[in-house]
Amino acid sequence: MLVAPPQMDGDLTLKLQDLTVEVRDKALSRVGLIRPEDLSLEVNEVFNGCGTWKLTLPSELPLAEALRVPGAGLIVTGPGDVLMSGPVVSSEYAATPEDRRGSVTFEGVSDSVVLSDMLAWPEPSNPDVATQKTGHDERTGPAESVMHAYVAANCGPAAPAARRRAGLVMGADRARGPVVTKAARFPTLGKLLTEVATLAGLGFRVVQRGPQLTFETSQVIDRTREIRLDVLAGTLAGQRVAVSTPGATRVIVAGQGEMEDRTFVPVDNAASIAAESDWGRRIERFVDQRNTDDRDQLTQAGAEILADEGFTSTAVQAVPVADSSMVLGTDWGLGDRVTVIAAGRELTAPVTGLVIKANNDGFQVGALLGDPSTFDPAVSAAKAAQSTEGRISALERTAEGGGPDPNSQAMTLMGAW
Repeated sequence: MLVAPPQMDGDLTLKLQDLTVEVRDKALSRVGLIRPEDLSLEVNEVFNGCGTWKLTLPSELPLAEALRVPGAGLIVTGPGDVLMSGPVVSSEYAATPEDRRGSVTFEGVSDSVVLSDMLAWPEPSNPDVATQKTGHDERTGPAESVMHAYVAANCGPAAPAARRRAGLVMGADRARGPVVTKAARFPTLGKLLTEVATLAGLGFRVVQRGPQLTFETSQVIDRTREIRLDVLAGTLAGQRVAVSTPGATRVIVAGQGEMEDRTFVPVDNAASIAAESDWGRRIERFVDQRNTDDRDQLTQAGAEILADEGFTSTAVQAVPVADSSMVLGTDWGLGDRVTVIAAGRELTAPVTGLVIKANNDGFQVGALLGDPSTFDPAVSAAKAAQSTEGRISALERTAEGGGPDPNSQAMTLMGAW
């Protein structure tokens, strides 16, 4: 979930020549380039999630008509790489006496939406859901390889033609991360990938490269030593900080069996125990993992919860100075963990999103770090509802169990790319 970036001074606005916005058709062919003077764009990209974009164009532009065709979309490229690509999901025409020809506002999502659209089937090679012959699609291997395998089997090149996403290819699999075991029975593919990625410190997305969509994975980098943002040191113009308790410090994972014969595995780690000591609270979480009795898999389910929630939560909103030597997109970027110094305390948080605003005055680039729910009750309520929905869905499948959808911690940072 991204929040709108704070207002920035004019000298932080970059030249539109550094940003290209192209319109594509349903077949992923590039139709044309939107001129800078016609551009009014906002992009919110999310780490390990589905980003969004919003574009307003004069209705008389030919590219506005091209975007109205179902399946059309955008490719947004920054100074160093493709920032986001994705399809239109809605459009709205509006006209006024001052603008009689009117304008069209398009809203879209990132190409990672395919991971939200698709489920991980128990037998993904069988396109008939009524004749699935196995209870779960169980895979074991390095975390990155398991992620690639689930995508390839359910919507990638190895999927049956009926479920294959046209134009989707697999990026490099470097077999990074610990060895994990996952058993899938109709979870959302994106949720399944996030559980593995959070545990392994990996990032993933789907983005258009050339004429194809590519599923890419990356390693989260700890930059807390070199990226240190501080008002007193002159690298931040201002900040707002919130610190809160962990979501869980001890996880009880329940496997197969009934009542007193059921297998229970307690899971904790050094970070969760330290947070428990700091706050003087033992925070327990029960996880229903009735699809397996394997202790390694049960332990992994608990470790996934603690990797996401088992530590003191840090939320920061901050604005860096214009001439910062630590440049977003060059020295640090999406997924990296950085340090913010507040009131003499060192706080760390991951970069969980990018915010881009572009119009005829130029474009601004910023980053969101952490969970914005600390500062926005509406976001917190939405996250709680999503968590409840996920648990109910898991029980209905009587399989995956798992905890609530992973969240991040919160920080808004605006700066030059």
